[in-house]
Amino acid sequence: MFRKLVSCFVSLCAVAAAESSAGDYRDVFALLDLDRPGLEKVKADCGRGQWRKASADLLEYYRTRQGVYIPGQESRQATAKDSLWADDALEHTFHVLDKPVWNYGRNIDWTYWPEKEIEMRVQLHRQGWWQSLARMWCTTGDEKYAREYVYEFRDWVKKNPYRPFIIDQRGTVSSGAIAIDAPNECFAWRPLEIGIRLLRWPMHFSLTLSSRSFTPEFLMEFLRSYHQNASLLMGMFSPAGNHLIHQSQGMIRAGVSFPEFKDAETWVKAGADNLNREISRQSYPDGCHFELDPGYHQGFIESYDSAIQTVKLNGRMDLFPADCLEKLVRMTAYYLDYCYPDLGHPCFSDARRGSDEMTSELLRNVAAYCDSPYSGQVLWFAGEGKEGTPPSYKSSGHPDTGFYTFRDGWFDADIIMPVKATERGMWHAQPDFGTFELWAYGRKLMPDAGAYTYSGDEEIERQRAYFKATARHNAVTLDDRNYDDPVPEVVRWTSEGRVQLLTVRHNAYDGLSRRRTVAFVDEKYFVVVDEIDGPATGRLTLRNCLGEGYLTENVPASCCTVSGTETAGDWTYRDGNAGMRIVVAGPEGSTAAIDRDWYSEAFHEKKERPVIRLDVQRKAGDGVQRFVTVIYPFDGDNGPDDRTMENIEISKIIAL
Repeated sequence: MFRKLVSCFVSLCAVAAAESSAGDYRDVFALLDLDRPGLEKVKADCGRGQWRKASADLLEYYRTRQGVYIPGQESRQATAKDSLWADDALEHTFHVLDKPVWNYGRNIDWTYWPEKEIEMRVQLHRQGWWQSLARMWCTTGDEKYAREYVYEFRDWVKKNPYRPFIIDQRGTVSSGAIAIDAPNECFAWRPLEIGIRLLRWPMHFSLTLSSRSFTPEFLMEFLRSYHQNASLLMGMFSPAGNHLIHQSQGMIRAGVSFPEFKDAETWVKAGADNLNREISRQSYPDGCHFELDPGYHQGFIESYDSAIQTVKLNGRMDLFPADCLEKLVRMTAYYLDYCYPDLGHPCFSDARRGSDEMTSELLRNVAAYCDSPYSGQVLWFAGEGKEGTPPSYKSSGHPDTGFYTFRDGWFDADIIMPVKATERGMWHAQPDFGTFELWAYGRKLMPDAGAYTYSGDEEIERQRAYFKATARHNAVTLDDRNYDDPVPEVVRWTSEGRVQLLTVRHNAYDGLSRRRTVAFVDEKYFVVVDEIDGPATGRLTLRNCLGEGYLTENVPASCCTVSGTETAGDWTYRDGNAGMRIVVAGPEGSTAAIDRDWYSEAFHEKKERPVIRLDVQRKAGDGVQRFVTVIYPFDGDNGPDDRTMENIEISKIIAL
C-alpha cells in the first residue's frame, strides 16, 4: 500500500512539474485572441491553468483549422533540388544560395562566414533550405526531415537572440550596408531578414504541422518566436526601397496566416498601407521601377503579386484599391516591352538571368487584377500568344525613364535589342549609359556585364567594382574610367519605318560628351554610331561584348566606313544556329583587338567571353571623333556577304 501511495505521489509530482514547465508558455497564450471561434477548448484549458493540455489542444486546432490559406501549403512534392538541399541540411551543409555551399558544423555555427560576402551572411538567416526539409518530409514521410527542421529552428532561436542595434540603411537605398565586423544581430535581425522569415516560416509551419516532431511544445516556441519577429519589424520598417516591400509583404503574410494573434489585423493593415503608398513612390508614371534595374522591376511585381494573392485567397482583396492594381498592370507591361521571348530580361545593372525572371503564372495573376488597357496584352504573353491581345507595336521606347527596345517581333526567331539610356539610378545601377544586349534567333548574342556579387570585404568590393565598371559594357570609355553621373538627353526616337532610330547624348566625363545613335535598318541589322567631342584627352576605347560563342576574323575586312573613319576589324560570331557579322570602324589611327573578359548572369558565377575593342588616342585639338559599329544578325550557316555589308549606307543613316 505504501509503495502504491509513493508511486501515486511521484506521478502527481511529475504531472505538476510538467504543468509548471508548460506554464512558461503563458506568455504565448497571452498573445492570442482566445475568443476566436474554434479556440473554446484552449480558452477553457487556460482558465483552469492546464497549460500543457491547452498547448495540445491548440496544436489540434491548427492541424484541423479551416478558412486560412498559407501560400505554399499546397507545394508538398519535393523536387530533385529539394532532395539535395534537404539531405545536405541533415549534415548541416546549408544551401544559403545556390552557390557557394558551406558546412556549418555538427554544433551549428550561425556566425560561420569563410567568404566575406554580406549576401551570404544575411541569407543564412532567411533559412531558404527549410522548405526543402519540409517538402521532403511531406514527400517521403521520413521523420528525420521534420525532426531536423525542428532541431535547426530551435538551434537558430537559441543562438541568435535579438539585441538592439542600428543599421545605416543609406536613406531610401535598399543596400542596408553592414560593417564586416558588426555583431551577429546586425545580420540575423536586419529588418529585411525579419520580413523574409515572416514570409517563409508559415509555409514550413503548414507543411510539417502533422509530423510527430511538431509537438505542442514546439508549437508554442514557434508562435513565440514568430510573434517576436513580427512585433520587432513593426518598429523597424526601412524608410523605402525594395527592403520595405519585402518587409510589408511579410507583415501581411504574418497577419493573414496567424489571425489568432491579437496583433494580426494591425500587422495586415501596416503591410497593406505601406504597399499602397510605395507603388507610387517606387514607380514612374510610365511604369518603370525607380531602381532602373530589370531584375528589381520584376521582383517588385512578384512581391506585390505574392501579397495580393495572399489576401485574395483569404478573402481580403479590400486591402488593395483599384489604382494600386492598375499601376501594377502598367508596370508589368513596361517590363514586357524589353523582355525576351522566354520572359527573361536583359542583365542591366544588378539583374540576374534565370532566378528573377517573369513566369506565365505571374502574368496570368496580373492580367486578372483589373480591366486595364494593358491586361489583354499581359495575358497574351502569359498564354504565349494563344489568348489575350498582342501588342500593337514592335519596337518601344520610354524617353521619360530611358529604356528602349528595337525588335522585329515577339518570338524566339526574332531580333531584339534592348538599350539602357537611363539616369544613373540607385545603388543597384551601374555607370553603363547607352549599353545594350542583343537577342537573335533564340540566342543572347551580346549579354550585358551583369553583377557577380553585392557587397562585403575588400575583395568582394573589388569583384563588384570590376563587373560594374563602364569598361565591362558595350560603351565608349576614356582611359577606362567610369562614366560620371549621366543626365541623358533624348535627341531623337523613331520606332517605326524602314530606319528606326534612337539618338541620346550625355556628358560622359568632365570635358567630354558622347552622342550615341542606334539605327535598326529594315528590321534586319543595326548601325551604332558614337560621336565624341570636347577638350578632354586620353585613350578612347569602344567595346562590343559578346557571349560564349565562337569568333572568327574576316580577312580582308568589309568596308563599312563613313567620312572620318576607317575600318578596323570585321568578324563573324556564332552561337549554335544563330550568329552575327560585326564590323567596327573608328577615327584614323584606330587599332582593333580581341580581349577575353567576364560577364555574370548568376550570383558568384562568371563566364568568359570575347570582347571586340577599338582604341584610339584623343589629342588636344581633336574635334568630333566617330566610331561606327555594324551588327548584322543571321540564322543558319550563311551570314551576310561582303557585298551586302559594303552596301550599307552609313552616311545616310547618320544624316537622319
